[in-house]
Amino acid sequence: MKHKSEFELLRELAELLRRYGPETFEKLATEISSPHFSKMLGSMLSSVAMAGRHAQISRSEQKKSRRKLEGGIPSILVQLRTTEPEKSTLLARFYDSLSAKAVLPTLREIQEFAADAGLPRLKATAREKAITPLLKGLMSLPVKEMRDRLALLKPVSKEDDRSLEGWTNIILGSEMRR
Repeated sequence: MKHKSEFELLRELAELLRRYGPETFEKLATEISSPHFSKMLGSMLSSVAMAGRHAQISRSEQKKSRRKLEGGIPSILVQLRTTEPEKSTLLARFYDSLSAKAVLPTLREIQEFAADAGLPRLKATAREKAITPLLKGLMSLPVKEMRDRLALLKPVSKEDDRSLEGWTNIILGSEMRR
């Protein structure tokens, strides 16, 4: 045998000897030697392989459609939905606001919010990577405390926008007024 996977398949078939006994294997060997059975076995193995490929494709499509249905919400919030729906709803809204940079638009602000809430220090070096650990930390808080902490957050106004886009709008906006 040239291919390791084919040898492994034969090894697994040999392990079935205990289950089915030597007589069954002898009958199978006799059947395999007939030309009709060889053709039938070949087409059957091809069908099984095709079905396996189709099943793999279906599973990956199911995962993609599940992600679309969840609307990009992290899996930790989807799991929380069944056990604590109120927490899940609060955190999903907070996640949407974070994603849109409507609240805590910088990594530093996220880290300060986490520290003020008494959450573990966020070690992320990018804002996007800090969101999930922040959500996990907030999940540990009681619902009332979480609601109170989130209520203190104020949405970022256009004047407070210090992102590159915000500065671009300020600069181009002043040039357009001239």
